Amino acid sequence: MKKNIPLAVILVIMLMTFHISYSQTKKTEITLTKLWETDTILKTAEAVRYHPGKDIIYVSNIGGLPPNKKDGDGYISLLSKNGKIVKHDWVTGIHAPKGLNFFNGKLFVGDIDTVVEIDVETGKIENKHPITNAVFINDLDIDTNGDIYVTDSQDEKIFKLVNDESSLWLDLKGFYPNGILVEDNRILILSSSKGELITIDKITKEKTVLASGVRGGDGIVPINEGYILSAFQGEIYFADKNMLNTPAIKLLDTRANKLNAADMSFIPKENILLVPTFYGNTVVAYKLDYK
Repeated sequence: MKKNIPLAVILVIMLMTFHISYSQTKKTEITLTKLWETDTILKTAEAVRYHPGKDIIYVSNIGGLPPNKKDGDGYISLLSKNGKIVKHDWVTGIHAPKGLNFFNGKLFVGDIDTVVEIDVETGKIENKHPITNAVFINDLDIDTNGDIYVTDSQDEKIFKLVNDESSLWLDLKGFYPNGILVEDNRILILSSSKGELITIDKITKEKTVLASGVRGGDGIVPINEGYILSAFQGEIYFADKNMLNTPAIKLLDTRANKLNAADMSFIPKENILLVPTFYGNTVVAYKLDYK
């Protein structure tokens, strides 16, 4: 038996369908407003990481150039959340520290061909983990079980460090991997040459392009809506997590001010993006807002 559907019900269904369609297609609009910038006493600031438990920002300083020289003049600095230098030379004697992250009370730092392990409480270097066949470790991230993944930008590979044993995880010839972000089932890699942000399945190692157009790609920061990406020459982009193989949206361009944008970090509760400026020898904080 055929039933007639009331006009009011049809209108409600149409409005719900429109709302769902609009929500799926509406683009996230993000703005960045500068909050503070440190004094220029940092030396080739390459990466930052915010530690929520200590409310402190950790900065890796390469020191003198080139960034692959084993000269022992690299160091780690500590900053407060308002950009004040808490300890300029908290850890010294590292060659050219770059990517860094925390796990179980330790700070792990990529240093050319080694991952340096530092006790967060004492600032003491407790171990140095050589990465076999690594040439230029750039960034690193750590899985929830403590496995460490590092990008080798020069030799175009990803290595994995487990229980002090390193191994080749994936060869990425032609991609020049730089930024890395480890998620539950996949790993995100940002290319410094192709301008692509790709996802790699941890099991199958199948690759998917998430975003493009970030030439000189450097750092990856996850936010609720997707990812903030930095381009070394001084640009910052947004990639929507619900979009595949689409151009990233430029949020900021500091090239005219000769400020680079290297390996960033984020303070989630306050929506603050932290950007090391490399040759600018500073860290800059931006407030992330939505239109």
